[in-house]
Amino acid sequence: MAFRAIFHHAVRSLLTLLGIVIGIAGIIAIVAIGKGAQKKARDQFLVYGSKSISIYRGNWITPAKSKKQSKPLMLDDMKGICAQCPSVQYISPFAVRGRIEVEYEGNQSSADIVGTNENGINISERTMRSGVYLSQYDVEHKENVVVLCQEIVESLFKSQNPSGKVIRINKHPFTVIGVIAPPKIPGRWDGFRQPNIFIPFSTHQKYFGNYLEQISMSTYTNEQVPEVTRQLEKMFRAAHHLEEGEPNDFMIEDLQTFAAAAEEAAKSVGIFAIIAALIALLVGGIGVMNIMLVAVQERTKEIGIKTALGATMNVIRMQFLLEAIAICMVGGIIGVTFGISASVVLDRIFSIPAIVELTPVLVAFFITVLIGLVFGFYPAERAARLRPVEALTEQ
Repeated sequence: MAFRAIFHHAVRSLLTLLGIVIGIAGIIAIVAIGKGAQKKARDQFLVYGSKSISIYRGNWITPAKSKKQSKPLMLDDMKGICAQCPSVQYISPFAVRGRIEVEYEGNQSSADIVGTNENGINISERTMRSGVYLSQYDVEHKENVVVLCQEIVESLFKSQNPSGKVIRINKHPFTVIGVIAPPKIPGRWDGFRQPNIFIPFSTHQKYFGNYLEQISMSTYTNEQVPEVTRQLEKMFRAAHHLEEGEPNDFMIEDLQTFAAAAEEAAKSVGIFAIIAALIALLVGGIGVMNIMLVAVQERTKEIGIKTALGATMNVIRMQFLLEAIAICMVGGIIGVTFGISASVVLDRIFSIPAIVELTPVLVAFFITVLIGLVFGFYPAERAARLRPVEALTEQ
């Protein structure tokens, strides 16, 4: 009877459903896109090493109030880290010189030249596309060898195999020993920075100066990252003779913290969007109440006849409640379908990641039933309280 009543006034029912459809579709799509955005935000930070920690000279977020100059990082600091932080698996110095000219047989490009050691690839959790990475021998003997990224290979060599070729970095000859594979997921800042190529840290010092920009390391497990971060802060504060309450003159960052912050930011945006969808659902619920009040008004004689034939108040109440729930459930089914479809379309066309899970769909159906109960109760109660004589004689 409930579905017959809906299809008897198809256009009116459809217009009533719009608020429910829009609200449910919005919730499904927003939750799916929000989950995808959270995962992408996390993956974009962790793509360069989920267990990595880096320490930098200076503190540009909380500059030291004292006039003391921040102490530089030293290679000896690496020995101290290895001695005091047993959870550190790999450690490497890093130095970067940006926008350096790279040339091969007339083809030119520019790149950030990264000086590191044999552990750099393990810390960043990258892989080799071809050839080999830097070795301990290369670092100890200041070898002129280089590992290229794919962008530089395409720029300098076109379709040639770069392995064994000699390129010039700032006019110095370097032999290509390997090509590093790009990260599986592009980082958030990849579109704004130069391509990276890697040379031994000792060679970097020889050509670009004795400059240590950062020390990076990775732990054995993800769970060890927070503890190692605390150990590093305590160790460097003591080494730099910083008094209690004095800001750090160095910075420690771990990608897990940045990933968690980015994930939380994406979640906050999603919450506001869900609130907007819930407002649409509220409007839809008011529409359902309105259409049910109209239905009660139109069917007063029907209610009177049923009551005269012995229908109880509960029977009349249940009939109109079920009609309200049926309207909301039809809207919920359409809304879920539209929401999933919108998520898939946005993912495929605009590369907006979406993760559709079963739980939000079940919650959406529960919400539709709840809306039917809440906004259908008053019309159902009004119908149930109609007296048979008044209903039958009403014009």
